[in-house]
Amino acid sequence: MKLSICSWIFGDIPIEKVMQFVSQTGYDAIEVRAAVNDYKWKDLLHLSKELSLEIGGLTGDSGWPNEEQDLANAHSENRQKAIEYFRRQIEAVKEVEGKYLVVCPSAVGKTSPMGLNGEDWKWAIDSVQKLVEKAGELDITLVIEPLNRYESCLVNSGDDALRFVQEVSNPKVKMLLDTYHMNIEEEDMETPFLKTKEHLEIIHVADSNRRALGRGHIDFGQFASGINKSGFNGHIVVECMAPGVDPFQAGKGYPAMNLIYTYAEESLIYLKELTKASI
Repeated sequence: MKLSICSWIFGDIPIEKVMQFVSQTGYDAIEVRAAVNDYKWKDLLHLSKELSLEIGGLTGDSGWPNEEQDLANAHSENRQKAIEYFRRQIEAVKEVEGKYLVVCPSAVGKTSPMGLNGEDWKWAIDSVQKLVEKAGELDITLVIEPLNRYESCLVNSGDDALRFVQEVSNPKVKMLLDTYHMNIEEEDMETPFLKTKEHLEIIHVADSNRRALGRGHIDFGQFASGINKSGFNGHIVVECMAPGVDPFQAGKGYPAMNLIYTYAEESLIYLKELTKASI
């Protein structure tokens, strides 16, 4: 089991500074946002080697209302552009020697479907199926992320993600569970791990208020039990956020952003204590 953290939560803080902090804090790995035009990926790989910090994978870049990043868009030309963009993200994962790309089947922040009678689901399935050839070629796992109903109109729960993965039916397509979204959509914090364990690649974690672990009301005892019973042994990725409005914008301005460093440190300590029997 490896403890990781998502670079996206640090907002506009330079990625080099983020990686140095993450390494010094004691994380095993980092998950970098797959904004393919923002970084020189070979430079990030070199820096990760210097810091002895694994780049476990990348967080897919698919923000609404950019329809050209929406794999479930109603317009075929937009879906094709999204597929091409995600192929570039898969290539970026390979460049940094990562293992996975997190994929939201519908653009993050798109809360209303564009089609009728399940068309959005069919569009997303078709798009992801068109990505598996590139994923297989480069040996990268596509990780389907369920987001709560206030952030997505398509894949909201562990059951949704499991169904999606099973319908795509390719060994390079897996899924994740995220405690923040689980707190909204699931009946408890243990059962989803048991139901999805054969397809579970990584885990994202934040507390109920999306702050550091221990600062909300999630029962992380159930979470730990779910991990242990499912036999999960992959990356656990911290994805808490500084306090403030707009769930789709990590940068909250200062002094709020100063707290993200505290949250990262607190969450790592919490996770080490919670999972020490499994690490």
